Amino acid sequence: MPLKPLDIVNGTFGLLFVGISIILGVIIVLKYFKTKDKNFLLVGFTWIFLISGWYGTSASFLVALFTGGDGLSLEMILLLNFIPLPIALLLWSIAFSNFLLKDKRFLFLLGNAIYVIIFYMVFFYFIFTDPNLIAEKISPVDTAARSLVLAVFLVIFIVIFFVTGVKFALETMKIGDPETKLKGKLLLIAFPSFCVGGFLDASIPTTALTLIIFRLILILSAVLFYGAFVLPNWLKRIFLK
Repeated sequence: MPLKPLDIVNGTFGLLFVGISIILGVIIVLKYFKTKDKNFLLVGFTWIFLISGWYGTSASFLVALFTGGDGLSLEMILLLNFIPLPIALLLWSIAFSNFLLKDKRFLFLLGNAIYVIIFYMVFFYFIFTDPNLIAEKISPVDTAARSLVLAVFLVIFIVIFFVTGVKFALETMKIGDPETKLKGKLLLIAFPSFCVGGFLDASIPTTALTLIIFRLILILSAVLFYGAFVLPNWLKRIFLK
């Protein structure tokens, strides 16, 4: 299964998105050591795990690129893609509840924990019985979903992340400090950008043009997410004159 030109575009932009996201996520995590605020650990690792849906295919692309083979097995791609993803939801749920929830914090966290447990149960059932029921490997850098059940779980995941992210952004924008308002505005773009970009990337038929557009949207979401929590000086100079 040699790499085709479309596979190279797919793998390159997937790897670019993953690399940028991990670097920016690590930068957010490192803020903890300056501020001792555990929320930086939570949101930084949230982003690192959140983009795991591109881990498997990116790693498979590297393997195929340097070995000339088929890349990683379908099982390995699925494990890399899906094992970290629910952890991102748990980490974000804790961070979100730390910022906004008080009375209903326990129920919110319990509901998300139950969702994650069920997700893992369904996922590992398919992995150990027949991974091809989850997805079909159509190239070293691409898979096609087959499981309606897991697709529903992923849609629920996107909805939870979208709703809580937008809620968090709107609440942040209510704070009078200009820098905090800017953070809220950046998040208000970052969360929908990731959700929309990820959904389109997974559901729209693949062409070189759509791949580039969708991955650029995802990269934008990563930069905005980083900017909202770190707010580097170059962003301040652009938006806070």
